[in-house]
Parts: sequence; structure tokens; C-alpha cells
Amino acid sequence: MRIGFIGCHEISWFCLKKICQSSIKYGDKVMLAFDLEQEKSLKYSASVSLDNLSKEYQFQLVHVANVANSVSFDLLKKADLDILFIIGWHRIVPQEVLDVAKIRLGIHSSILPKDRGSSPINWQLIRGEKEGGVTLFHLTTGVDEGNIVDYLKYEILEKDDVRDVYFKAIHGAIQLLENNWNYIHNLQLKSIPQDNSKATINERRKPEDGLIDWNKTSKQCYDWIRALTHPYPGAFTYWNRKKVLIWKSRISSEKEIRPGQILNCNDRLVISTSSGSIELLKLQVENEPLCDASIFSRTYELKKNEFFSSH
Repeated sequence: MRIGFIGCHEISWFCLKKICQSSIKYGDKVMLAFDLEQEKSLKYSASVSLDNLSKEYQFQLVHVANVANSVSFDLLKKADLDILFIIGWHRIVPQEVLDVAKIRLGIHSSILPKDRGSSPINWQLIRGEKEGGVTLFHLTTGVDEGNIVDYLKYEILEKDDVRDVYFKAIHGAIQLLENNWNYIHNLQLKSIPQDNSKATINERRKPEDGLIDWNKTSKQCYDWIRALTHPYPGAFTYWNRKKVLIWKSRISSEKEIRPGQILNCNDRLVISTSSGSIELLKLQVENEPLCDASIFSRTYELKKNEFFSSH
């Protein structure tokens, strides 16, 4: 079986590694792969290069901004692919690219048809959900609309941040590939239509969407921060006209006063929300070093009753 791959994120790397390992066991062959050219990759969170996998498993690797350009398209057609995987790519590819292979497969970090579209794990945490999952499905030009092959669920704990859940998604994606490789190898995969009446679609997130609204509850602010922490651009607020990135927090027991008000900046850094408060644990002024709350308070000389705000 001749295999092609398109992807540029951390989950792409781990899935391609498993695909290469499975291919060796079954006598299949990864022919070529595409990832993002370096300059373009800097714009995307969790973007990685597939260079080392190309060297280890001896397949052709092409760095591109657009897999639908004429050069990339010709390479795909000449590869005579049985399977094309697109996992962790930054845009929908056109039908002519999908048509280069007999079967086209993707993995999405949700239980489809829920959370189609961009940033599913971030949105799951923002909403404070307790369950996530990954779905192996047939690719179409629609947004995560193709028929389902298989899926796995996992628990989202309240202590989990986006990196923790991302690792759960990677683990689930690897398991899906292992569970289904015999069917993939034989080109005999399930194809279960999605229930479009239950579909939800997420909006694409941008770094500037990370502004914290202290008028929300302590739980909502906590979920916001853990959903946007590393490797993503981070939740942020403003203090003394400085942009402050908040990387880690926890819900506090101190009683709220006014949203955004500093309740404690001595032994702990506690901020009031509309209902309750949260303790900030790791933060930084933009373009300055990351630190814990104690260092931050001493370095910037915070004072009780000052405010974190929206500007």
C-alpha cells in the first residue's frame, strides 16, 4: 500500500511516526509527506517539522505553504497513492488533492459531529467540558463532515490544561491508528455517516481573542486561562497599561469585591472575578520573562486593590 501524508502539528508528527511503524510491519510504504515551510509554520501554535521522520523512514518530504500548488499536486499524482492522511493541517484541501488517493483519512480532536472546525480542545476547555475524544474519519471538502471510521473518548479533568488534553488526544489518535491499521492496510474501512442534526462548528481563534473578562465567574476565568496556555498564545489582561499573559491559575476561596481587583499580592496573587476569585500562579508582562506570582508582585511592585483590566 502506498501512503501519503499532510500535516504540520505535534499530533501530525506522532501520527506519522505510528503510520511509518505500522507500514513497516504490514509491508506498506510511506511515499511522501508535506509539512509547512518554516516561515509559515511560525504563525501556528504547536507547529513541528517532519524532517527527522523523513530521514529515519526514508520518504520524500516537501515543505510547502499550499499543497494545492501545481508542483505539490504533480508530486501527489505521481505518487499513485492508495491512502492519503491529512492530520493537523491548517486548511481544507480542494477535491482534486483528495482525489489523488483511493481513500482519504483524517483525525479530528473531538467526537464528531460535535466540535467540527478549528481549535476543538481549546473550546472544550473554555466551556468547562468533562469529556473529549478523537475521531478517525473519511475526508471531504466539508469541515470535518466525512463519514466516521472509529472514535475514542477520554475524560477531561478539572486540573487538565490544554497541553494535558492535547496529550490525551495524541494518545487517542495513536490508538485509533493501531486499532484500525489492518482495515487501513486492506482498504476496507467502516464508513458511518455523521448525524448532521447534532453537528456543532467552532470558530477559528486568534491570539487577540485571549483577553480575560474578569466579569465572568472564577470557574470561567480559570477555564479560559487553562484553555489558552502553552503551546497557545495565552490568556491575557492589562495592568498599568502593560499586557500581562497569564499561563497558570487556580480557583481561590477569597471573596470577590470588584472584578479584576487585586485582593492579595503578598504571599499569593489573587484577583477578584464577578463570582469568587482566582489565584494567578505563572504570568509575565509581554516580551519580558515568565515568572511565578511572588516574583511578579515584587518585580512590578503590585499593590492591593489595584486592577487588572481589559485595556
